[in-house]
Amino acid sequence: MGHGLAKAVAAAVAVAAAVAAGWMLWPRPTAAPVSATTTRQYLDASACLLTGADGVTPGTPGAPVWRAMESASAATRVMASYLPAATPADAGPMLNTLVERQCGVIVVMDASLAQVAKTAKANPARRFILVTGSAADGPAVVPSNAVVVQAADAARPIDQAVTALAGAA
Repeated sequence: MGHGLAKAVAAAVAVAAAVAAGWMLWPRPTAAPVSATTTRQYLDASACLLTGADGVTPGTPGAPVWRAMESASAATRVMASYLPAATPADAGPMLNTLVERQCGVIVVMDASLAQVAKTAKANPARRFILVTGSAADGPAVVPSNAVVVQAADAARPIDQAVTALAGAA
């Protein structure tokens, strides 16, 4: 019986050693090397988009505006971000949030002209772009640091504003 117990202990030790060796020799996943193609160095400047509740999902009014912002960001290294407002009534507080985030360019969708003009007037160091669905969305009476554009024509003013922000950073 003692000899059988010794064989069992020896077998258990051999199995434990094999498991430990297997664990130590098992290939570990390696982190992908960081390269210039996967990392982007941003300037100390940001452009922010305030969208409607649908955000920037493909097929929504915010999607082409977001693509324009991403394109401008890639060309200038200005960081771009977006924030969806749950309702149009939330636009005022959300605009203030983007001002607090130090967004140099604030692109706004689904907000009233009065809200954008009021926030732009109170924050002359920021550039505001109100993107509307049509020219009939309201008169274009805004402070000099704001512009009202139709959605179809938004890419160029976004690119110009983000490029200017990059030049100032």
